[in-house]
Amino acid sequence: METAIGRARRALAPAGALVAVGVLAAMVVSGQLRESKQFVRFQPAGLMSEEPAAIDAVELRTAEGRWRFVRGADGWRVAAGARPLSPSLAAHLDASIKFMHVSAPVRVMEAAEWRPLGLREFGLDPPTFVATLYRGNGRVLEAEFGAANPQQVLQYMKLQGGDQIYLMSRFIGTEWEACIRESAGG
Repeated sequence: METAIGRARRALAPAGALVAVGVLAAMVVSGQLRESKQFVRFQPAGLMSEEPAAIDAVELRTAEGRWRFVRGADGWRVAAGARPLSPSLAAHLDASIKFMHVSAPVRVMEAAEWRPLGLREFGLDPPTFVATLYRGNGRVLEAEFGAANPQQVLQYMKLQGGDQIYLMSRFIGTEWEACIRESAGG
């Protein structure tokens, strides 16, 4: 003999499924997903406003060397018409460019704050390395990377032609450094 509670539970499962199918049908008909108000829509906050896919050339410079990479239809190459990059180097290059677009500075130091100390204090005179990003023939961004902060979690960076020094998350510079290491063969 079945109890009333057991019959009610068995009837609840099909009713719940029917409601779920109704919600899905409404989403299909409206053409939109229900927007959750608890999620924040992503807005890139990096120093490069250009979309990463629009960057078609990158130049890296250090005291030890200079490397230029160009993006073609088949991926990144060392130079126009030259050999393709290794998958690892191409991945580091793509990640580095993306970080310039999405990663906001942790702190911005205005010229009045850093000038009394000088750029050398931040490892920016001369910079450790320079990354220049291009779209077509135009320079989009030229970033000079300096020393890491004492805790080794942030790194000083300055944009060419700008008066501000940015304190950026260290992982950004680390990714560019991986590109330099692989390019230099080490």
